[in-house]
Amino acid sequence: MIGEHAPTPLKGLLRGLRRRCGRCGEPGIFDSWFSLKERCPRCGYLFVREEGAFAGVYLLNFAVTEAFVFAVLMSYVLWRGISGTHAPIWPFVAACGAFAVVAPIAFYPFATSTWAAIDLLMRPLDPDEELDAAQHARVNE
Repeated sequence: MIGEHAPTPLKGLLRGLRRRCGRCGEPGIFDSWFSLKERCPRCGYLFVREEGAFAGVYLLNFAVTEAFVFAVLMSYVLWRGISGTHAPIWPFVAACGAFAVVAPIAFYPFATSTWAAIDLLMRPLDPDEELDAAQHARVNE
């Protein structure tokens, strides 16, 4: 039973990116857009295994937002440098500002499930956690 749900690193990460449990692939891990269930309803995996474990969610959200803003602004600089036009920057800045507000909200559940999968990959369940998950999985069946 131990290690039964251990996914390959790529499979676990892809599950997280699709808002699924990184351990078993169960899709119903959210109560609402901003509320991750305490445990996976299928395998019993405890998503938040320690205090502050989900600081990585904010890191992922910040990284995605900043990468997009950087890419848009650098494409403006490159376009202006190559073409030599004096196009105004304000439409690009306005688009980046709007994205910086909307993206963290839209990407939050994906960042949450992805971070849960990354946490599982970085720190596989120990035997006690495996047993705890198995007991909670049985309760839900």
